[in-house]
Amino acid sequence: MITVMKKYRFICSIVIAFSLGNLFVACTDMDEITTGRMTAPDFYSDPNLIPQAVGAAYAELQAYQNHWGVWGFQTVSSDECVVPTRIPGNDWYDGGVWQALHRHQWEVRLDKLNGVWISIYSGITTCNRVLKDLDTYKAAMDENVYLRYKAETATLRSFYYTLLLDLFGNVPYVDDYEGEITTYPQSQRAEVYSNVLEDILNNIEYLDDSPSAENYGRCTKPMAYAMLAKLYLNAKIFKGTSSYEVDDLNKVIEYCDMLINHPDFNIAADFAEPFKVFNEACRENIFVVPMQNGINSNGDYEFHFHRFSGHSSFRQIYGIRVGGWNGGAATPSFMDFYSDDDIRKRATFIYGLCFTPEGEPIANPDLPGEQLDLTIEIESIEAARKWNGARIQKYEYEFGMNGNMNNDFVIYRLADIYYMKAEAILRGGNGSLAGLCADPQFKLIRERANQPAYTAETLTLAELIIERGREFAWEGWRRQDLIRWDQFSKGSWSFKTAQSDNTRDLFPIPYDQITRNPDWIQNAGY
Repeated sequence: MITVMKKYRFICSIVIAFSLGNLFVACTDMDEITTGRMTAPDFYSDPNLIPQAVGAAYAELQAYQNHWGVWGFQTVSSDECVVPTRIPGNDWYDGGVWQALHRHQWEVRLDKLNGVWISIYSGITTCNRVLKDLDTYKAAMDENVYLRYKAETATLRSFYYTLLLDLFGNVPYVDDYEGEITTYPQSQRAEVYSNVLEDILNNIEYLDDSPSAENYGRCTKPMAYAMLAKLYLNAKIFKGTSSYEVDDLNKVIEYCDMLINHPDFNIAADFAEPFKVFNEACRENIFVVPMQNGINSNGDYEFHFHRFSGHSSFRQIYGIRVGGWNGGAATPSFMDFYSDDDIRKRATFIYGLCFTPEGEPIANPDLPGEQLDLTIEIESIEAARKWNGARIQKYEYEFGMNGNMNNDFVIYRLADIYYMKAEAILRGGNGSLAGLCADPQFKLIRERANQPAYTAETLTLAELIIERGREFAWEGWRRQDLIRWDQFSKGSWSFKTAQSDNTRDLFPIPYDQITRNPDWIQNAGY
């Protein structure tokens, strides 16, 4: 499977590179690839090439995990991650943007947020172009082939829209690619939500039933079930209603059950398995973004947690050839969520005295004569020492790695599905919490962490928001989770004080976008 995955990624990278220049690439043999210009009819008349044309629409997903991408804004603005300015020097000050992001003091003119907006809409625009091409050349395709790839592309477009829904709220819902995004009217958040749901439900029957080497990293029925469960779970937020509706919660349970009962997925016995270097075969992972070192000339589209969070001594700690940039770390208050016997604490973060893989102490390059000790405590967000803060090691760092990471980035996994079902029941959905707690797979999530299994008495909403932090740390869901619990804007944690309103639950429509259309209305509080 790994060989197939690498070929898939390589082909996608070629399509991505050439699609940016409105070029097409001919790939005649999977093992001996040649390139040349092709026309759209060439692609869409050959069922072996259509996946490559559709594959171009996935390009922007590779930017998702970047610290300047969707993941960065979701994560650093939450209670799980802080990027302090490091001393001596002024590393990671970056005009104060990281401090402002963590403290919820960001301004409308935030250039990198504009980059996130452009990236997401670029993905949507490519989806719209592919959908138009599929319609244009429909006559050259078998009907089932057309419906399959139309459904895949529409479902991917829906995923991009879930990101806009979550980050910005009232955004243009665009289903063509002829004009600039700012020329379209702004839609209400609830309307976008409704359109996204409708698009998924209209197309889901034509998606592949099960994961395979051929559709790895692509939209399938299981991926769509997970996306629908997330949408219905956040329906109160996205629709702007005052309370959770039982029908929405029951839909969460329905789609979670489709995945819980799916024969191709199960909870891994080892918490670390979904995040291994070669995690393609992990049956807990439902939808991932395939990543591969060196395949993209734009470093923002490659996976580098080891750089973003890593200390410069990560070379010695993990036997890799690349030192860290000494940036993001776990907030001290977040680390308090873990008990010391929780396996996930050290499986997710590295802290304390550091050693080489052979067990030799590693010297602190900033404190001559002392061993490197990565402290959980961070002295100050404005002036942290270079050894302050627990660093991410959730994704396995490949021994001898030179460059960026080969681990595929996980978006949806089965543990999340189980915990979403639990939340839906706790919020009033029709289901048995006791029955769920008795499910061996549900129990395994806690057992593999060396923690007692939940019962209907011990699993409460107050406990679940903390447990979701422990289980899904740095996976990109924390901001959304805190918003559902009304603990994002109004929450307080290390270096961040509670606010009196929820205006920071949404980011502003980027200044460079909203100033181009006088009819658009900025989000409240900006």
